[in-house]
Amino acid sequence: MPIVSSGLYLYLFGICAAYSLDRLVDNVDPSRPMWLTTVLTLGFLFSATIGIFLALKLSVQTFSALILFSIIALLYTQIKKLPFVKGAVVAVVWGWAGIALPFANHHWFAWQFWTTQVSLPVVILIACGVILCDFKDIKSDNAFGVRSLPAMLGFSKTMWIVSISLVLVGIISFAENRMGLLVSSALLLLLTQFPRILALDALGPLIVDAFLTVPGVLIVLHFIF
Repeated sequence: MPIVSSGLYLYLFGICAAYSLDRLVDNVDPSRPMWLTTVLTLGFLFSATIGIFLALKLSVQTFSALILFSIIALLYTQIKKLPFVKGAVVAVVWGWAGIALPFANHHWFAWQFWTTQVSLPVVILIACGVILCDFKDIKSDNAFGVRSLPAMLGFSKTMWIVSISLVLVGIISFAENRMGLLVSSALLLLLTQFPRILALDALGPLIVDAFLTVPGVLIVLHFIF
């Protein structure tokens, strides 16, 4: 599918804006340095401003999807306090927006996402990545009422659920000849064997995100198509 450059950049700036806003308004830490608050504020304002100009170049159908994603992003702080919802919401929005915004779209709210072959393994894979990143936040999630899977079920039960889900992604990816997703799911499955790494505040999520980018990297390098 041909890439729409304005939609691709909007997707990237949208991630930056949503992440910065969430960090600013959620779980405010009194010890957070002022420079970090300044960086997050500037990051949100800059990304949101650029995003507004890019959004004006979208088709009406794609713009309708953008409104939906924006509403979910603004409500995310409250949504993620619902039981077991955080990982699912992030996975659906990231996967959905990843197809709706960077590519030519002629359907209202980009509903064609749910008919694409790759949508199911992508959503499950991202959900597993979100849950793995939540392990470092178990204490803070419990303190602030965020009912993530690790906070509610503990390490062992959550790891079983993630592992089974990643095996399912691997089976679907192999059946659909999505080798990038297969490699990514295998790497995340391997990472589940190293809970100490997952518990690290910065390194754990960084490794998870790196493993989630593997399919895209392999495509860019022409190892897979």
